[in-house]
Amino acid sequence: MTGATRKVIGAGDLLPRLTLDGPDGPRSAPWPGNQATLLVLVHPGSCPECTGYLDEVAGAVDDLRSWGTQVVGVTSGSLPDLPFVVLGDGDGACRRRLGIADGEAAVLLADRWGEVNEVATFGADHGFPLPRQLVESAKIVDVSCGECNVPGPEWRETEPL
Repeated sequence: MTGATRKVIGAGDLLPRLTLDGPDGPRSAPWPGNQATLLVLVHPGSCPECTGYLDEVAGAVDDLRSWGTQVVGVTSGSLPDLPFVVLGDGDGACRRRLGIADGEAAVLLADRWGEVNEVATFGADHGFPLPRQLVESAKIVDVSCGECNVPGPEWRETEPL
């Protein structure tokens, strides 16, 4: 019998409720509502490249918010002060629930209903998407409606956010 293979969360899967460490105690993520969620899981430990990437994402946070996307950083180290929520995954439970290996970083984008639209994992190469690519993906998710399969912003005219 072989060992169980890990299943990485993929496009079309529902993002599970995650309990992470916040500065004031446990927090749940993502939060239900009318926003998409961009989860940025950095490498465990202190990784200068990942810290730099969180700073790059911080530079795009206003554009991401304008397209209805909340950003949640997930780290196993200290919680940096950034213009978006950063939560801790010290015991690795979040990684295990998402199927992300210990040596990987990941970026996930889920729509307002929690359905994952995009997932990318990264090893030591740190091939993170550029912040402008994140904004473009957020824009597509914001103007699309998974419930009624409308591919554009027309659905927003009749349904308040």
